Amino acid sequence: MLKRKNLWMSMLLVLMVLTYGLQTPVLAAEVKQGTITVLGLDSTPVVPEKTLQLAEKETATEALIDAVGKDNLEYTDTSYGPMLTDINGVKAGENQFWAFFINGISAQVGPDSYVLQNGDKITYRLTDFTKPAQSTVLLKVVDDKKNTVAELSSIEVIGSPNAFQLLQTALGFDQVGFEETNYGKMITSLKGIKAEGSNYWAFYVDGKMATVGAEGYQLENGNQLSFQLESFEPAPGDGGNGETTPTTPSTPTTPSTPTTPSTPTTPSTPTTPTTGTVTAQDLQTAVNTSSAYVLKNEVGEWQVIALKQAGKEIPKNYLSDVKAIVKEKQGKFSRITDTERYALGILAAGGNPTNVVGYNLIEAIYNGNVTKQGLNGVAYALVALDSANFTIPSTAQWTKAKLISYLTERQNSDGGWAWDESTTSDIDTTAMILTALAPFKDQDGVKEKVKAAVEYLSTQYKASKIDNSSTAAQVMIALSALGIDANSGDFSKDNSGLVQYLLSFQNKDGGFDWQGGDESDPFTTSQGIQALVAYQMFTLSKGSLYHFTLTADTHAAETPATETPVVSTTKTTQPATAVVETKTNTQTGHALPNTATNMYNLLALGLLLLISGSYIYMRQRKHNA
Repeated sequence: MLKRKNLWMSMLLVLMVLTYGLQTPVLAAEVKQGTITVLGLDSTPVVPEKTLQLAEKETATEALIDAVGKDNLEYTDTSYGPMLTDINGVKAGENQFWAFFINGISAQVGPDSYVLQNGDKITYRLTDFTKPAQSTVLLKVVDDKKNTVAELSSIEVIGSPNAFQLLQTALGFDQVGFEETNYGKMITSLKGIKAEGSNYWAFYVDGKMATVGAEGYQLENGNQLSFQLESFEPAPGDGGNGETTPTTPSTPTTPSTPTTPSTPTTPSTPTTPTTGTVTAQDLQTAVNTSSAYVLKNEVGEWQVIALKQAGKEIPKNYLSDVKAIVKEKQGKFSRITDTERYALGILAAGGNPTNVVGYNLIEAIYNGNVTKQGLNGVAYALVALDSANFTIPSTAQWTKAKLISYLTERQNSDGGWAWDESTTSDIDTTAMILTALAPFKDQDGVKEKVKAAVEYLSTQYKASKIDNSSTAAQVMIALSALGIDANSGDFSKDNSGLVQYLLSFQNKDGGFDWQGGDESDPFTTSQGIQALVAYQMFTLSKGSLYHFTLTADTHAAETPATETPVVSTTKTTQPATAVVETKTNTQTGHALPNTATNMYNLLALGLLLLISGSYIYMRQRKHNA
């Protein structure tokens, strides 16, 4: 009997061990984490970056206490409440204070008021308020009526934050609505203003619509960022929804000399560049090296324009690639500036923008909503329509005369223009508009506007407001189009001129950097090379950078049916209306890895059946005995 009992106990023990693996997945409780760093006056670490597990509704002050201990903090009572004066024995002296940053952005609230979010990077830095910040940006939010909803200037940034983090920190996390999409974060509301129906929040950097989303744009010193509520629907008086769907012509439009306005005036004969500043050989070398840099990287429309006018070879696949893009989009782009730059790029590459695989991009411009992207869209519409002898019907929504009037009527009293038509002029927009108006500079109503704008640019140059290569490039392009030497006269000082200033940003690899340093980037270089080529054309009396001749080959009809699609290597903007990826998950927290196997569970079940059968058999045998 004892042996039988021991046998049963042994079998039961084995069963318990084997069935130990019968478990259900366990969820780990969600843990919020953040980091905190304390920097001294010279940004040396007082407290190196420390990772903290955050309590529910933990404030930045509480996180600091967790990181260094309450006894290592000192406060001074002020009329505004306690002010932090000492961290880990480092005291704030005269004219100093402890600045508070959220994800690299100067906080707009105190640390007592800010509740940390998961993943936040908090920085306390001892700061001398008598010294200017090393890096600042401006943020502006504009509604669909062009009313400024929020405007914050001189926001200090440290590290490498992005524009989306700027929005959240400057406006408040609860003031920025967004959805996660296949293309990243899509902003759905700002300051309670929702993007509904055909509206969307457009993102601009320094007056130009950004080519990436806010989350993908890394802030740079001096950036002027704007988020503007715009619509795909046509504005009153405009044609189309930004980019009118072009008609498919049976035969390409035959270019002819426009009648209105009158034939553009020929730029006056330029003066010889200042002797001893930039020689023709030095200029050619700069063009050659920048061209070499461009050809080693992705070549877009602006690069193609510069290469064409410099007499360089354009990549053979460019034209076929861009035709494939136009065909894929059916000639309709969400941004008018895309239509304009594609038209210019195709023209520079020897194509015909009036018939790109059957689509007329020129018509899409003159019947499009060119005002949707501010004055940039209007200026480049005029540049594109005047880039060759295109026929523009008098019934067009936007003739060249209408575009000229629209631009000249919006000049500010200081002689400049602002991309958003505000009273705060900016150098880049003013230069772009001057480039567009240059062929018409001698017309009544334009001449005095051009003169005032040139004086505005000269004033900005002499006041050292042109502080980066991209802005210098835009001004050089404009002056060259006007027949004004950008390296002498009103655009020279201290025995140097604007051309020499731009060349100071060119690196050994031929590319340009934005504001100093030795790391070139393709976007900045695309503007630098255009400026060099424009200035070279000025010195050789070859006319405007953006003017081309339609050749006989260009007129050849193209039929969409015979066009073989080409896989594009050019980066294209993702659709404005993104599909939101929805994921359903009924569990909360983070599931632990499921590393179990069913083998032991099945073995235990089989053993249980064996034991049950044995028990029944023995009972039956005893009963029979």
